Amino acid sequence: MLCPFHLEDVSFRLEKVEGRREQVYRCPSSECREEIPTLYVREYSSYPPVVVSAIGFRGHGKSVYFASLFFLLKKVRLAQYWPEFGTLSLNEESLDTVYRNVEMLAQGNLPDATPKNFPRPTMIRLHGIPMQPDCTLLCYDTGGECFKRPTQLVQYASFVKRARTAMFLVSPSKLTDPAIEMHELLSVYLIGMGQLGARTQDQHLAVVYTQADELGDRLGAWRDLSLYLTQGGVDGLIHPERYMKRLGEISRRLRDYTAAELQAGEFVHLADKYFRSATFSIISALGSKPVGNRLPVQVVPRRVLDPLLWLQQRSLPWWKQAWRSWFG
Repeated sequence: MLCPFHLEDVSFRLEKVEGRREQVYRCPSSECREEIPTLYVREYSSYPPVVVSAIGFRGHGKSVYFASLFFLLKKVRLAQYWPEFGTLSLNEESLDTVYRNVEMLAQGNLPDATPKNFPRPTMIRLHGIPMQPDCTLLCYDTGGECFKRPTQLVQYASFVKRARTAMFLVSPSKLTDPAIEMHELLSVYLIGMGQLGARTQDQHLAVVYTQADELGDRLGAWRDLSLYLTQGGVDGLIHPERYMKRLGEISRRLRDYTAAELQAGEFVHLADKYFRSATFSIISALGSKPVGNRLPVQVVPRRVLDPLLWLQQRSLPWWKQAWRSWFG
């Protein structure tokens, strides 16, 4: 089983802890020794882990994306669209993180910048999303400085090597020269993964264009993308087959946007060469531009679930992914 803290495969042990009546599961590694949630261990095969690694420069919306995702999972009644849907935080720390972020956004506040350290995972079980496998999300977020140099990635973001899908969060409105900056981010990742002894050819790439509500005229010639974003409510989720088909169409259009509008064709070519696949999403985690560290209006997440759906789908074995791409 994958230890969610030091991200190595181990066999967890039940141990007696002084001062507590119950036994707990603990990682046997001398480098870790963390307590592991009981439900994570006992139902591991039914809810296998999906590592969600947020990769991107400082200020490009990584922490805000997670906060918005937690807000959406808890505040929007998704069970009315997915009859079997449910979520569960697997330990007290994850429970506190989720509800702290939900309350923060509900009050119009934004999360602080993430410090540069090896993050502790927020562990959330997902059940009953149509066409997607049940799983346990292991969400990792660390400072954007970690993705400026390969050595920093190796030291503070080694969780990326255990992700089946690498999630790049890029805000086009923050880029001065998209071709150069996107190539830099990808180069740092490829070099860092090599130093970690991992193969990106075994991973999928999910490119997420964040803060898309700030693009304005830069989406002028791509009206279908602008409409997709602004009409990004959750009502369409009631038809999952139709929604996933549209997700694929938008991904292909965003690939064209990346090459033609952002002039980042080299990024696309390298992504095709070094990953099993590359998908593209466009989101607005808040729905509007904040003023300082505050939201002037109520948070309205736009298309925030799209990257999650790609991550879940890409967590399936390759033959199941191929089956679904052909037969739905």
